[in-house]
Amino acid sequence: MTTPRFRAYAVAVAFGLMAALASVAQANSFEYEKYVFHYNALRTDELPVESTQKAGIVRSRNRGMINLALREKTADGGTVAVPAEISASAVNLNNQYRELTLREMRDGDAIYYIGDFPISGQETLRFQVNVLPEGAKKPFKVQFEKQFFTDP
Repeated sequence: MTTPRFRAYAVAVAFGLMAALASVAQANSFEYEKYVFHYNALRTDELPVESTQKAGIVRSRNRGMINLALREKTADGGTVAVPAEISASAVNLNNQYRELTLREMRDGDAIYYIGDFPISGQETLRFQVNVLPEGAKKPFKVQFEKQFFTDP
């Protein structure tokens, strides 16, 4: 059971992370049927210290973070956040596979899924994300690639 204080804390953390992400990197998107799926990956040291501390994310050149959000198109041309079952994995160019643990974060009407993971050198990761929107009968997949540079 969550308390009002915990919910307020979670909202503050989510807001801080999303504001930080918007300022340091442009998110990408993928459209599928009536949904728009937004995704982004970056090094955690590119985020403000306060945001990472509140979210319990290690801020480091050797840590990456994935940020995911699903929105449903509305009749008026806008979108609304939609909860979903989302899983993600990544594989590097040496074919080393890793499952990513995602956490749902809410900020008012916004819903985000974030996860962090180790990175090294000039590592390129290919992400595969499986998305099952709430109320949908079939999932869809999104794949994207990101190269991380960890050397100073």
